[in-house]
Amino acid sequence: AEQEWAFCQKNGIRCLGINDEAYPQRLQNCADAPVLLYYMGTADLNTQHIVSMVGTRQITGYGKDLCRSFVRDMKSLCPDALVISGLAYGVDVHCHRAALNEGMDTIGVLAHGLDQIYPRYHRETAKQMVSRGGLLTEYMSGTPIDKRNFVQRNRIVAGITDAVIVVESAA
Repeated sequence: AEQEWAFCQKNGIRCLGINDEAYPQRLQNCADAPVLLYYMGTADLNTQHIVSMVGTRQITGYGKDLCRSFVRDMKSLCPDALVISGLAYGVDVHCHRAALNEGMDTIGVLAHGLDQIYPRYHRETAKQMVSRGGLLTEYMSGTPIDKRNFVQRNRIVAGITDAVIVVESAA
């Protein structure tokens, strides 16, 4: 615990307990809400409008256009909305990038600790998100990348939002 606390302090990571004021209130309503979250970023996790955008890793040109146009329209109708996704290949990263391009906050919910970014290819996007949104996880540093963590992560992506938009999905 002391090592993890030191890591968090050194890297500007906030530890949010389930009863903390900054803990996502919507997530508190979920029976399986994590007791502790690690958060690095600037966005308010309890802002009035939060939308998650998810979908396939094999995004098509149509899906990319839909990500951009949906985020652009959301920006004009609800400029304070927060965009949530999982920073994965495909729909997730395109939604994050669309939000960043529109000057909107976006949060990536990770399936591992904040000591790494997976996939590595999205490292630059994640870096931008820390100053224009953030990165959130229930996993402490040193947590290995494991397939089941991605499924666990999805309950947070859905649980902290008002709506989930499925941009594209596999057949």
